[in-house]
Amino acid sequence: MPSSTSTRRAASSESPDAVVDTVVLRYFLLADEVDLLLKLVGAPLAVPRIVYDPDETEQAPEDARSEITRSISYQRRAGDDPARGDTSRQEAAANAARLARVVPLHAGGAFVVFDLEDQELDLVGRLTSPTTRREFGLRFPLGPGESACIAIAVHRDLVLVTDDADALRALEHQRPGHPYERIRRLLIRAADSKLCTRKRANEVHTEMRRLGFWDREEPFPPA
Repeated sequence: MPSSTSTRRAASSESPDAVVDTVVLRYFLLADEVDLLLKLVGAPLAVPRIVYDPDETEQAPEDARSEITRSISYQRRAGDDPARGDTSRQEAAANAARLARVVPLHAGGAFVVFDLEDQELDLVGRLTSPTTRREFGLRFPLGPGESACIAIAVHRDLVLVTDDADALRALEHQRPGHPYERIRRLLIRAADSKLCTRKRANEVHTEMRRLGFWDREEPFPPA
């Protein structure tokens, strides 16, 4: 199975080679390393509208907003919450500012937002349904963001960038051997290709874990 998107770069820089889910995008934004993500998988990156919707308004109901904008909204509220200590509010405000980088990045062409087509909507429906989840080897239905990314990856032949084990299991059932990337593997490749040092790759991973990322194995464990 290919472990790099570099061999899949299209002739036109305007054609995405990879679709990224909320978890990967969120943690690279929070760690202030989204530029590294773009170097590793190529710009522009594709995102489904449920992951990031640039057309949302501030008046949109919270539960109707895209996943990244909900994260921004949560961090902004935490940054303004008088019940929190100064350090907690400052960190939340910094998180909101880093997540909000998605806005100028999209405006500058680093991200392309995809709306789902009919075949993709059908696959998303089956991935998120309790009655059809078993055909993908799942104990529980997938969330809509991961499902949308799988559907786009499969139907548009894009690399799937996710760190959701269930999403990768479903992808393998739907399209065996389809290429994908995970955060730790991306950080290993970043160091191997001299985009950063091994020490820095571990530092980025540690910062992501501090912010809530669940992967416990370092990219480069001590010898």
